[in-house]
Amino acid sequence: MTKTALHTLFLGGGNMGRAILKGYKTGGGDMSEIAILDPYMNEADATDLGIGTVYRDHSDIPEGTKFATIVLATKPQVFEEASRPVASILDQNALIISIMAGVSSARIIQTIGKDIAVVRCMPNMAAAIQRSVNVAFATNASTKSRFEALFAGSGPVCWVEGEDDIHATTAVSGSGPAYFFAFTEALALAGEQAGLDPQFSLELAIDTLIGAAELLKLDRAPSRLRESVTSKGGTTAAALEQFALHNNLNAIVMDAVIAAQARSKEF
Repeated sequence: MTKTALHTLFLGGGNMGRAILKGYKTGGGDMSEIAILDPYMNEADATDLGIGTVYRDHSDIPEGTKFATIVLATKPQVFEEASRPVASILDQNALIISIMAGVSSARIIQTIGKDIAVVRCMPNMAAAIQRSVNVAFATNASTKSRFEALFAGSGPVCWVEGEDDIHATTAVSGSGPAYFFAFTEALALAGEQAGLDPQFSLELAIDTLIGAAELLKLDRAPSRLRESVTSKGGTTAAALEQFALHNNLNAIVMDAVIAAQARSKEF
């Protein structure tokens, strides 16, 4: 039977996979080169992304079809079950890209059962708006350009030399957006308890975060920006003194990052 060579298969079309594909599409990527294997993929999402090939099961992939790149976008808890049939659909010199937390390159190679090149990446949900930080590690440096062609539309790519660094970057940038969302929720709740209308307080907190982010884009020095809006003895100083009390803010953030890093190592 004649082999049909295709470009890229996403194994899993969940939130993170869709976010990466949105970035790829927005960045001018050819969506006709993309296929997704996901039994739960929403047809409306597939249509919106412009993906013409959606498989519900491995058995739906025509016999002889091979993929040059496979993106493992499944949950790490189901990785082994979902990935075992992958070896049969890998093209020669194929690349495996994993966006799963905690699953090592060695484990991926062992599970698939082929000595293949692997790139591990920890993006975040901002990929959908081309603002993800895509921290990546490659087992073979020659595959970096192939990875960047697929992920550059998601945001900047930052390479690390040691695979263990992925655990720490997962805790900082991979999970990081949730920390800012949680702080925004906390600030909105504090405003509400101070007497503001709940929705009004939420809008204030959100727009303040957006404004602060825009300032950071112009001046990537948070300490200098913090100092510039803090007058001695003023309202901002009074608030920051509470964050600094017993090193509260730094300690909470450190505990959060350590917990996320430890969980990454457990998968």
